[in-house]
Amino acid sequence: MKGMLLITIVFSTLAWADDQPPELWSWLKDLNKSKEACEIQSSYTLKALGLENLIENEYGIYGNVKSNKVVVKCIEISENRSKLMVAVAGNKKDSVAVVRNKIVKPIK
Repeated sequence: MKGMLLITIVFSTLAWADDQPPELWSWLKDLNKSKEACEIQSSYTLKALGLENLIENEYGIYGNVKSNKVVVKCIEISENRSKLMVAVAGNKKDSVAVVRNKIVKPIK
């Protein structure tokens, strides 16, 4: 009986681990460039990373890098200033961090 209880606990713990919410890493960055320049550089950076299922619309740029979901948004602060917002979600913490950093670093 104790063995069955232990097996039940182990399997329910493993099942719970698979149902964990994804890691979500984000970044905000103030830029000394227009919103349009931010969007162009963001789009170029994402394409260079191999972003798949690319969708660009008025709400931002969306897609996947391997198993990670990516969202990038540029917001106008003034004519020559903008704010870059990046969010990356996925199941593996190190993968999410790498993708987020690879997006944010080249955009200046």
